[in-house]
Amino acid sequence: MNETQNHDISKSFREKKSSKFLDPCQKESLNSMECLDRNNYDKGKCKDLFILYRECKKKWLEKRRELRRKG
Repeated sequence: MNETQNHDISKSFREKKSSKFLDPCQKESLNSMECLDRNNYDKGKCKDLFILYRECKKKWLEKRRELRRKG
């Protein structure tokens, strides 16, 4: 994620309603699931997409922790 995405995520997270789900990694998640569908659920063929998803999630969770610490 770049700085613009981080700022947009922070803003979106602050402004979201309590009942609205926000997942900035939704695109990566959908890509990995579509890859599984296309490849007959052979996880080995989708490894790169799973790595992208995990990295996105990791950065998102780190950003959320940072925002919580700042208050």
